[in-house]
Amino acid sequence: MNYVYYVWALFAVSLVLNVYLVYLLLLYYITNIGTSPYSVLTFLYSNMLLTFAIEIVGFAFIGAFAFVIFRLLQSLKVHKEKLITVLSSADMPNISESINEIRNLKVPGALLPAILMVFFYFVPPLEIVSIILAFYYIYRAHVVIKLFEKLEEKAYAALGIKLERKKTQDHNFALYFIITIITLGLFMLYLIHEIVSEFNHHVSEDYRMLESVEF
Repeated sequence: MNYVYYVWALFAVSLVLNVYLVYLLLLYYITNIGTSPYSVLTFLYSNMLLTFAIEIVGFAFIGAFAFVIFRLLQSLKVHKEKLITVLSSADMPNISESINEIRNLKVPGALLPAILMVFFYFVPPLEIVSIILAFYYIYRAHVVIKLFEKLEEKAYAALGIKLERKKTQDHNFALYFIITIITLGLFMLYLIHEIVSEFNHHVSEDYRMLESVEF
């Protein structure tokens, strides 16, 4: 999923625009010493085009980020269904237990998290909720990927396949959460890239191994 790079690009544009707006605001106060703090409304009105651009880019950024979360969770669900279909075609009694365990593996819904992320982002006092939601579902996606690996090892063993692939690394999400809050969500740009990359690697290796087996 290359959508992560669009998120990075939109964040970069949003950051540049916001820094430029702050620069203009500081310049406005320096050149208008004694100006009332309430005159910021006059300043924003005189820079309405820039303010509007910041809002549009901000909406595009959070929308793109929410879409990446949506795609990741949706892809996990699709991967689960494909894996069940492929393993079921083996028609081997000793693999039925593994298939049932994979079928019972719960994957978070994809649509609701994306909607909630966008909604809370545009409620100023609750922007932190949007960040926490995004972090939580990135964490849940990682947990599901790790569970997939555990269950697939069991299924492959029943098929006589010895896994020799690089496993998804463990992450210290407690530390990541602290860093995410300190950086006001900025750290998640790195974290979402890591989790998506790990999922892509997991899926590509998974299907490569399954395609090499004749049922």
